[in-house]
Amino acid sequence: MTSFTTPAVLQLGTDIGTSARVSTPVISFDQARELSRQYGTPTLVVSRSRLSRTYQTMKSELPNVEMFYAAKANSDVSILRTLFLEGSSVDVCSYRELQSALLAGFKPDQMIHTHPCKTVQNLMDCYNEGVRWFTVDCSGEIDKLVRHTPDVNVILRLAAASSSSLINLSAKFGCDPADAATLAAEAGRKGLSVRCMSFHVGSQCLNPEDFRTMLVRARQAWDECVAAGAPLEVLDIGGGFPAPYRTSVMSLSDYCHHLSVALDATFGDLPIRIIAEPGRGMCAEAVTLITKVVGKSVRGGLPWYFLDEGIYGSFSGKLFDYSDFELVAEAAEIRPRSACVVAGPTCDSHDVVSTDQELPELEVGELILVPTMGAYTSASASGFNGLDIARIVEID
Repeated sequence: MTSFTTPAVLQLGTDIGTSARVSTPVISFDQARELSRQYGTPTLVVSRSRLSRTYQTMKSELPNVEMFYAAKANSDVSILRTLFLEGSSVDVCSYRELQSALLAGFKPDQMIHTHPCKTVQNLMDCYNEGVRWFTVDCSGEIDKLVRHTPDVNVILRLAAASSSSLINLSAKFGCDPADAATLAAEAGRKGLSVRCMSFHVGSQCLNPEDFRTMLVRARQAWDECVAAGAPLEVLDIGGGFPAPYRTSVMSLSDYCHHLSVALDATFGDLPIRIIAEPGRGMCAEAVTLITKVVGKSVRGGLPWYFLDEGIYGSFSGKLFDYSDFELVAEAAEIRPRSACVVAGPTCDSHDVVSTDQELPELEVGELILVPTMGAYTSASASGFNGLDIARIVEID
């Protein structure tokens, strides 16, 4: 086995850097009023310049890593088009995501398909469009490719542990790293070419040390797969880059720097391609929600404010993604604030946006801004109760 150096362990909050990212809107209240007059509310505002800066920072700090934006985080064409123009590639998991990527300008040879368990229809639709990189994590998926698309390039996904990630994506997918060589050898015997190894440390990974830990395991599995005959040439480190919500996170530059050091220490001796699949970390901060207070009452002595957007819409990330979004009222720093409940517009009593944020006394018609609304918000929104999904507007 090739030897490599293990980087020093990083302690979260101490030697990983003191700079931090906080959640900030991409528009002012004056801009919000103008946009709401034009488009109504709720409206999701996409800042192309904010998105471009995030992409450029990732590329600057990870110059040897190719970016494949994870379209599942937000497949809106405005976001995909901006990233296409920046030079990104794209990670898709379905034919609909592929269609959105094509509409934005991407070609099939700029795509990888990372769903480990695909329907045959999903597989064939994407294959027929020209996608040639597909993910597996078990014998059943290997056999599916052998039967239907034997000439594709195989991405073998490993399960990954993370101590700081909000969502464990390996609870559902990924093979045990100890079984990787066996699966790679099986795929080879059946005529498939395992050319890429991938993993995902989990969504909203707060500490880049978790990447380092997984990279050490992946390197061992990589060497074992090569010894078993797999023609590996690409390492896919997945996503997990965090975004700031009600709590700050490490600056993107610092985060990427520590990841770069870990990559050099574990795979720096190999002449391979390295790719990443940032989703949330790429798009979350580029979008701000404009929502309006449509009702108010007092219940049990506590103010209740009702918005025209809730957990069945853009706040769906509270349910499906465990995100906690900051509600920003105008001039809140100079207005008396108090405990309150903020609820959504549906008839469901479960549609409550916040119970623990102190806000000024709000009036019906007042606008609220919600930053960091780009990831797993509109992507998982529904039209429950017959309400419209928030429109999406691009700026700058």
